[in-house]
Amino acid sequence: MIRLKMKSIDYLMARELIEMVAFSLLLISILSITTTTFAADSPRKSAQKGVEHYNKAEYDKALAEFMAGNEADPERTELKYDMGAALYKLEDFENASAAFGQAAMEENPKIAADAWYNLGNAMFKSGDMDKAIKAYKNSLYLDHNDPDTKHNLERALLMKQMQQQQQQQQQGDSTGEQQQQQQQQQQAQADSSKSEQEQQAQADSTSGDEEQQPQPKKETDMTPEEALQLLQAMENDEQEAQKEKLERQFGKPKRVEKDW
Repeated sequence: MIRLKMKSIDYLMARELIEMVAFSLLLISILSITTTTFAADSPRKSAQKGVEHYNKAEYDKALAEFMAGNEADPERTELKYDMGAALYKLEDFENASAAFGQAAMEENPKIAADAWYNLGNAMFKSGDMDKAIKAYKNSLYLDHNDPDTKHNLERALLMKQMQQQQQQQQQGDSTGEQQQQQQQQQQAQADSSKSEQEQQAQADSTSGDEEQQPQPKKETDMTPEEALQLLQAMENDEQEAQKEKLERQFGKPKRVEKDW
């Protein structure tokens, strides 16, 4: 069984959380070719071959050997642990987590502690800090003084805090944008209302000016002096008319010249 324990996760490796490569098609092709070939081998022999490939960094071949041995003897917890190690190296963290989770049920506390530890690493790589923290705590429960586990637990707790702060910042930015949009809408409504009020006030002022303008004097309106002059003119006209009438009837009066 491979007892290689994953190294401590460095803080600077956090950016690799999203850089996970899928090897599903590769694993399917490997299994379809190698399952029949290694079926006749014993689980122990498959495990030994798998370790040889693993030590040569031939992780796909190592995984095929471990899976063949596990198929021959599903009860061997060590093979599940080794499968998890190979899957982790192949960056298939989801399946690695499942394999380490099964290996963590081992009665041997040392194997179980290492399985929980590596399960925490896989969860850390997957970005699930809650499950990573829980796995590291389970590992420390079985192995209280392991420095790597304590170190990785601190990194997971710090990463979770950073994720929460980032989420709060994103929510705050979203809330701030909404508030800014609401303020802009309210300001636009206030400006529109103010403009309408100014237009109405201007209209009222114009209407008041028109009402206050002096009305033109009617032609029939006269001052007393003008009325007196008109009356005298009418009397003069009437006298002249009466004079002309008498002249038509009796003739013009002859002028009497004095005989001196």
